[in-house]
Amino acid sequence: MLLTYPYAQSYLFAALESTPILLAGALTGLTDAEADFRPDPARFTLREVLAHLADWDPIFSERLTRMQGEDHPTLPGYDEGAKAIEHDYVSSDWREQLALFTERRRTLTAQVRAFSPEDWPRTADRPEIGVLSMQDLTMLIPLHDIYHLRQVREWREMYQP
Repeated sequence: MLLTYPYAQSYLFAALESTPILLAGALTGLTDAEADFRPDPARFTLREVLAHLADWDPIFSERLTRMQGEDHPTLPGYDEGAKAIEHDYVSSDWREQLALFTERRRTLTAQVRAFSPEDWPRTADRPEIGVLSMQDLTMLIPLHDIYHLRQVREWREMYQP
């Protein structure tokens, strides 16, 4: 189990706490026009990325709560595109979404910090991917963050006003 490695939990907690800080720095000077730049039509704009991140922390939290409180629950999948339309990501205020994500990440990190050693191996079924543990899901969160942090950097490098 990865989290038995010395410092692994500390690294995980630091990673979870760091994303809002790194995002805020990476978005310094962002304009609304740049927030709406879409170099890849199949991917979110930066405005939409922030709304997406703000939406997903409660989903991660709910999944972890179920895994902690239920014996091997089946967790539903979510259609990210449908959620983007339903929550009108394209019209969201990216500054408000960054603040909301920061608040929600604080809550999620506190939840993860409170896990007992017995919680980490608890499992759930995700029909589209299989069995995962609380540790697996928790480790996935900063990996998801990094995917979007890289996207922020790449989109900003491509933007030419």
